[in-house]
Amino acid sequence: MRLPLLLLATAAVAAGVPAQQPAEPAPQTAPATRPLPPGANEPLTEGEGRAVADKLAAELELNFVYPEQARRYSAMLRSNLAAGRYDHGNRIELARRLTDDLQAVQKDGHLHVELREPERQRGGGGGPRDGSPPLIQSAREIAPGIAYIRFTAFMGTDEEVAAVRKFMADNQHAKSIIFDLRNHHGGGLPEMDVIFPYLFAEKTPLVTLEMPRSTFDRHGSPFGDGPTLEMAKDDRFVRTTHVAIPNDRSSLRDAEVYLLVSNVTGSAAEHFSLAFKSTGRGTLIGEATAGANHFGGPTPLNDNFAVWMPVGRTFDIKTGKDWEGTGVAPDIEVDPKLALVTALEKAGLSREEAVRLDATEVPAEPVHRDRLRSR
Repeated sequence: MRLPLLLLATAAVAAGVPAQQPAEPAPQTAPATRPLPPGANEPLTEGEGRAVADKLAAELELNFVYPEQARRYSAMLRSNLAAGRYDHGNRIELARRLTDDLQAVQKDGHLHVELREPERQRGGGGGPRDGSPPLIQSAREIAPGIAYIRFTAFMGTDEEVAAVRKFMADNQHAKSIIFDLRNHHGGGLPEMDVIFPYLFAEKTPLVTLEMPRSTFDRHGSPFGDGPTLEMAKDDRFVRTTHVAIPNDRSSLRDAEVYLLVSNVTGSAAEHFSLAFKSTGRGTLIGEATAGANHFGGPTPLNDNFAVWMPVGRTFDIKTGKDWEGTGVAPDIEVDPKLALVTALEKAGLSREEAVRLDATEVPAEPVHRDRLRSR
């Protein structure tokens, strides 16, 4: 079984303290309500809750990124199932109860129990769920010499990758490029591997992804292989360094790069942000990101339930530190509602013009959340 990389962030913590007060920010819209999968409100069958909890405990012990933490999770689950905690309620209530119990033992930005969804509701399995915003919310030259693109996720669809490739090619002579990640919930590597070659002048190590050797031997790499991934193995770990390999078709390697971030920016978007921050190639503007580091993917528990299983971590090559629970800190700390205004000013526009253009770009979801549940 190959686990899909990263997928969507499910929790956020550690919001940054804004250094400025909002002034004429673009209006914010409410996120779309995600429909519940069929059967979500059906009552549990006899013994179903216990069986799901027992299977969850076993899967955590086998695959969770940190074995000692997995043992604490499984001990709690087995104690609770013996006490009958998972014998009542409906399926969505059980998923939430299990998730809350796991997060009470130790928080993890990705770990949660979810109901398995039909392929059609997940957008065919390779795209966003029905009712989600488009993967690319906006992509244009927002002002002369300034390219702007706003994402919902990196889902690796043929359409999204092609659109990113076109955006980079169309704007390859821009003086500044702005990546708006304030609504970016995560995903995978393909879109990044289209972007990085335009922006780096030489082959550059970005971040390292690490997973236990035993998990790798059972499931293989979640990342696949390719020239941007350099793998090293020992008895305990498999470490894959993500590298940027420049192309010869762009002058963007001299462009200023700005990334707009918030406490909604999660998972693969944090990987993307850290790659620019740790190499010094881009400037992060906004607040600390969501703090959802551990990559992995959904593992079925039965026909109705799955666990989003974290199997590895991504870390800064220079420091060895990851962003789980703390997020990636911005270089310029501002209220995320003002991040685009700040980036446009840094790119050379007047405050008045920056505010005017910001009002034309309305994110599909709020760019800051005061509190996020574990799921």
